[in-house]
Amino acid sequence: MKISRASFLKLLTGSFAALSLFGCRKEESLPKNTHREVPSKADLSLWEKEIDEARFANPKPESLVMVHRPGKHPKFPDADVRFGMAIDLDLCDSCGKCALACMVENNVPRVNALEASKGRYMHWLELRGGMPVMCAHCGDAPCEKVCPTGAAVASPDGFSSMVYPRCIGTRFCGANCPLHARKFNYTDAAEQGLAAKFNPEVPLRPQGVMEKCSLCIQRLQNARIQAKTFGLEWQGSGVMPACAAACPKHAIIFGNWLNLNSDLVRKTRGRAIYAPKSIAKFLPAVVYLRGKA
Repeated sequence: MKISRASFLKLLTGSFAALSLFGCRKEESLPKNTHREVPSKADLSLWEKEIDEARFANPKPESLVMVHRPGKHPKFPDADVRFGMAIDLDLCDSCGKCALACMVENNVPRVNALEASKGRYMHWLELRGGMPVMCAHCGDAPCEKVCPTGAAVASPDGFSSMVYPRCIGTRFCGANCPLHARKFNYTDAAEQGLAAKFNPEVPLRPQGVMEKCSLCIQRLQNARIQAKTFGLEWQGSGVMPACAAACPKHAIIFGNWLNLNSDLVRKTRGRAIYAPKSIAKFLPAVVYLRGKA
């Protein structure tokens, strides 16, 4: 019987893990429920409630330091596109609509009571002290350097991608991310009735892989295909990730850092630009605005 490379690597990794943990007490886990069909529609109040729970689990905002406006991606110096975002903290009121929109757009599951008690929420976008925090899509991403299978890899568009079929769940990338923006799905959320396929364009991830913000890559791909269909040059204009589209204060600005006429560049001119202190040296593409420069 043939097995895929990813399955073989998972089996090999699991064998080493079992040997290393031999004799240790097995971690408590919840019993699996009988299989439940994943609904296309679900009670959004359950997702909203979990976002509020996670907000209280992260009472402190990230410590910020001033940085320069993001420029070319060091791995793609000839590219004319580098996607990113700026979050205006002078406008953000911590309403949480961005977090909910992210979960719905990307079919991000909820977690069971055991995982919640350990703070292991799957949220790709978290409110830490009221501040929206997600993967910063670093130009010199530390997560990518330790991935043994190439699942964590830089995209030619300048963001940090996640190739799920390659992921074998070592969690090295999560351990090496100073911002702890990557999430490991410890349980089968679909089997436990905690997942919903709100967006048919985004597949549900299997248990045992790392998950993270993708800047809503499905929206970018759709816009790129549409532009190519009409023979147009496309550099990211006219697209917003779900979080930016849902923000009632328009505090999240998405665009191409290398296009001087993009909304992202125009609206960050003259503003003081910040990044979380823990990742400032890794050239993040997701930054924060506060006051004037």
